[in-house]
Amino acid sequence: MVVRGGFNMNYLAKLFSEGVLGFYHQVEVTEIFAVLPDKSVQNIYTIMVAESRIDEQTVPPCFLNSKPIIVKKLKGWSFGIKRYTKNIDEILLILSELNDDGVWSASGERVQSEEKFIYQPPRFVSPNSFKEVPLNNILKNNYWNGSYIVEWHNDTKEKILPLITTPSFLQELSEKIQLTTPVSLASLSDRLGNFIVQLPVTVVQARFLHSRSGNDLKLEVVYHDLAKPRSLRVNCEMEYDQIIEGFLSYAVTDTETILPMSFDNGPFTGVVWDEENGLILAAIQPSTFISSISTDICIQAPEPRVFKIRGDEDYTRVNVSSSFSQLINTEENSNQNEWIKKRLYRQEKIKLAEDRKFVQYKPKAGKSIEEHHKALSDIRLLITKYGQKGVWLWDPYLCGEDILKTLFYCPYSDSDLKALTNLSVPSVSCVEDKMKIGRSEEFQHQREFFHELDSNKHGIKLEFRARIGNSGWNFHDRFLIFPETQEGTLAWSLGTSINSIGKQHHILQKVDDAQLIADSFTELWDQLDKEEHLIWKVP
Repeated sequence: MVVRGGFNMNYLAKLFSEGVLGFYHQVEVTEIFAVLPDKSVQNIYTIMVAESRIDEQTVPPCFLNSKPIIVKKLKGWSFGIKRYTKNIDEILLILSELNDDGVWSASGERVQSEEKFIYQPPRFVSPNSFKEVPLNNILKNNYWNGSYIVEWHNDTKEKILPLITTPSFLQELSEKIQLTTPVSLASLSDRLGNFIVQLPVTVVQARFLHSRSGNDLKLEVVYHDLAKPRSLRVNCEMEYDQIIEGFLSYAVTDTETILPMSFDNGPFTGVVWDEENGLILAAIQPSTFISSISTDICIQAPEPRVFKIRGDEDYTRVNVSSSFSQLINTEENSNQNEWIKKRLYRQEKIKLAEDRKFVQYKPKAGKSIEEHHKALSDIRLLITKYGQKGVWLWDPYLCGEDILKTLFYCPYSDSDLKALTNLSVPSVSCVEDKMKIGRSEEFQHQREFFHELDSNKHGIKLEFRARIGNSGWNFHDRFLIFPETQEGTLAWSLGTSINSIGKQHHILQKVDDAQLIADSFTELWDQLDKEEHLIWKVP
């Protein structure tokens, strides 16, 4: 057997062995694949989950989708989902062939991949806590102790690049897949093309609880009916304000183990370690317990509010109620903790402003121009930090002068620069006579602006489109979007248009659902793809 990339078949076989992590008999395989325009088959994502199915016959491959899955604008592509089961010995041979020769044959059809795969050794994936583990979006029911995964990573992804470079394609595919199986591919585009083996830990069930005695924690351990007790150790750590406030390491000798903690100011993490096999059997992401409960009580008033809106025949009645809130503390908070919380809040506020994740502009009288330049400087800083692959500017009032003040400052040659305007109201800062003009006149004015632009356009790859007529939809919000960064897709809400940023109170704020914003931009952009919408394009 040829071993590549550190692949160790004996170690993988050990993880599958009865009583090590669980009692597995079969592996459920779910294949998500694509048929490309050249009729070749390409793996999109395959997950193999070890399960206990004693005395059950293996299930032959069957399609979960009744008809091919189609992504509207991905011409010539179709997608399918197969599911079946394999015995442990069979899947080990299949994985060996995948590792050594790049051949996948689990469903009965031999597919020779041209892609380069890199073996990733076994790693442990915890269940979600209040802190989400992204990989759980594409694993199966990783709710309890957690799972080990073994992965073959598609290193090049050349065949499936359209799904990665055009996020709206992947989002549409992911939504259609989730109608059949709960796999959220759009949340983990880096896993496209990969093969993953998931081994859920079922040999023991471990649970961290509050002991109800001071700040102590309690670990409950229950073995599988077929499992033999073994030498376990629990490590637990509590951290708050970058200080390790509590740590312990105890041997687990009973079904319940008390974990004494001196403090309870922050989240804790815990790991149950199998000393005999050198494996994690349970782990918990940063977690905490409820220390106070807020209750709201509403009492409805006997008399409603009555008023009449001009033009209405009848009065409008609104039931009025009084609301009372009560906070029930299960533990006392020290003044020291309250001071720490206030200081952390101040530090977080300063950090958000420094990273331009949340910036308020509050120009004083006579200082609006200075604040405007400061706001432009913040936009340019974000473009310099995140715009290496692309910057998209979405602003209903956007004009040529705004683009010069922002996108032209992108220092990266051939970064994908896109700008979208509504032209619904003229940007007076871009109109020399400051007179109100129509959208068609403004459109022509913008074309003339770029035609007369005094620039060598070195390293600029930019397209500026406008919504004309009934195409697309009317829009109001303003966004700065970075479609591809090391952190994924990022977006900022501008709060106002580029021509007025900093001149009046508004907030520049990083948004949470950046991919949804980018998908919406792409959808509108694709609808405005005719010559009549194009203001300027270079090269």
